[in-house]
Amino acid sequence: MLGGYPFRWNITTATAWIEANLEQVQLSVVQIGPPEPGADSDSLDADFIPKADLSKPVIMVRMRPEVFRLIDGNHRVAKARRSGVKELPAYYLTAEQHRRFFTLPEADRLYVPYWNEKIDLVEKYRGKWAIVGEAQI
Repeated sequence: MLGGYPFRWNITTATAWIEANLEQVQLSVVQIGPPEPGADSDSLDADFIPKADLSKPVIMVRMRPEVFRLIDGNHRVAKARRSGVKELPAYYLTAEQHRRFFTLPEADRLYVPYWNEKIDLVEKYRGKWAIVGEAQI
C-alpha cells in the first residue's frame, strides 16, 4: 500500500489490473529531476535502491486536475536520481481508473468532493497552475 490518509492504494491489485488492461492505460515517461537534499526518504530500503529495475514503469495517478502523484516506483526514482537518469517509463492512471484501488472504503466518498474542489479552483484561476506536458517528480 502507498499513500496517506485517506488516499491509499493497493499497489499489488493496481499492478495486476494494469498488466491485464494495457490497452486502457497510458504508457509514457516521467521526467526525473536532479537529486535534492532529503529527496530519498528514510522510509526507503537503501539496500534495495541499487537493485531497482529502471525498465519497469512507475505508476502515476491523476490525483487532481493539475497534479499527478507517484504511487509506485520510489526506489526506481531514487536509483534514477543517483544514476543521473533523466526519465523513466510510467503508467498514467486516470482518476476513474485509480479510484478502484483505494484501500479504505471512505476514500472514494472523500475523493469526489476533493476532485470537484480542485476543478473549481482551476476554473476560478483559469488553469494558471495546470500542468502541460509530463509530470515531474
